[in-house]
Amino acid sequence: MATLDGTPIVTGEWECMECGYIEEGTESRRPKACPECDAPASSLEFFPYDEDESDREILDEDEEYEEPYEEDELEEEES
Repeated sequence: MATLDGTPIVTGEWECMECGYIEEGTESRRPKACPECDAPASSLEFFPYDEDESDREILDEDEEYEEPYEEDELEEEES
């Protein structure tokens, strides 16, 4: 995604360094103040999402991530 002038839109989270409140947004649109503790905009820090984060599988809280088997490992187990 990009703006009209071609600059990329960076998405991520704004975190309040005073209370820990987190809000999703874009780097170019800093909140004016923290909606939780009313700290000024200067107290909010932006953390961009990883580029490949959208490709990750979202697991339920009860699920555990299992690494996929590679063929070499599978052959060793069968022996």
